[in-house]
Amino acid sequence: MKKKNMMALAAAVALGLGVLPPAADAVSNRDIEQKRSEIDSLRSKRSDVEEKISEAQKNIEALQSQQKQVASDMEKLNIEIEETSGKIRSVSADIDETERAIEKLKQEIAEIQERIEKRNEILKARMRSLQESGGAISYLEVLLGAQSFSDFIDRMSAVTTIMEADQQIIREQEADKALKEKKETELTEKRNKLQADLQELKQLQAKLAAQLEQKSRLMSDLKQKEEEENDHKMALEEEKELIAKQEAAVKQQLAELERQKQAEEEAAKQRERTYSPPTSQSGGEAPSGGSTPPVSSGAFTRPANGPITSGFGYRFGGSDFHPGVDIGKRAPTVPVVAAADGVVFRSYYSSSYGNVIFVSHVIDGQVYTTVYAHLEARLAGEGQRVRKGQVIGYMGNTGHSFGPHLHFELHRGGWNVGKTNAVDPRGYIAF
Repeated sequence: MKKKNMMALAAAVALGLGVLPPAADAVSNRDIEQKRSEIDSLRSKRSDVEEKISEAQKNIEALQSQQKQVASDMEKLNIEIEETSGKIRSVSADIDETERAIEKLKQEIAEIQERIEKRNEILKARMRSLQESGGAISYLEVLLGAQSFSDFIDRMSAVTTIMEADQQIIREQEADKALKEKKETELTEKRNKLQADLQELKQLQAKLAAQLEQKSRLMSDLKQKEEEENDHKMALEEEKELIAKQEAAVKQQLAELERQKQAEEEAAKQRERTYSPPTSQSGGEAPSGGSTPPVSSGAFTRPANGPITSGFGYRFGGSDFHPGVDIGKRAPTVPVVAAADGVVFRSYYSSSYGNVIFVSHVIDGQVYTTVYAHLEARLAGEGQRVRKGQVIGYMGNTGHSFGPHLHFELHRGGWNVGKTNAVDPRGYIAF
């Protein structure tokens, strides 16, 4: 919206300078001092707006810096999430491998168990044999029953072999039992540890994902704030430009006053001149279908013919403040005239006002500003002097408008975004 305003401003065509408005009295030093005071006030306002623009720029830069930090944090989180996902895949693969090892171990355990059971049967048989033969005494009887020394040696060797065989069976039995328990314990512990690691990694992954989501929301919030701050800065820049235009218009008026001061005789002759209706070359007669309103006495004259369709003040049940009056269109073409002598300091297209003209006036040392909005066409360019009753445009329906009309504002002082200087035009003009 602001860019369009700037483009429209640059495209505005200046239509030339008008004739110096007639003065009622000679220029006094007080008039000049008041004008200079107004310039100083506008400079102060512009300085304040520049400070706000600088502050808005700092806020934007701070928000951008925060966004860079958040983007860096998000990148780190994404890397951590990717690494964690890789670890999860690795641990899951280890768990699968362990499960396969457990299945293999079950087969080995079954084989060990089978060997243990077979040995158990052998040992049980040996125990039965020992019990039936009287245990260790049977070995002694075997030895004592030898018929010769050679037979004794043979019997001793046989008994030793049997005893060693029994002991070997017992040792193997104990070893297999220990191996079975060891393998079962190792694999169970490994599987439990891997599952615990997997659970911990999944919790870490969920935590990182939650942090990433939080950072994402923060980034979205920072971008929204930056956009709002940019809009605020652009509004301030437009206000600064408007103040600069007002300042330039007042400076121009001051220069004219100073020239008038130096040429009192010429100013006197100009004050004797009477106002004649503007020609088509300087704004001209209105085309058929509408007429210019009569120029009334007093500081201001009516800006256009037509009924008042919306007054000054709160409307719609107090939900909306209307800073001016709306004049309805009752003819195909309705001319709009300057309400008083002044200088056009802004003439452009606004998304809200549509085609709009701002005019600065100084009446009895007091600065006033008039605004003419929703025009179909603008006939006065920036820097142009206009006279009371001079045609400066035609009533239209441009911008944020819901029907052909003229939105007219009167400000006692300079115009500002808050429109705090707006006054009811009906207190100054007889409509």
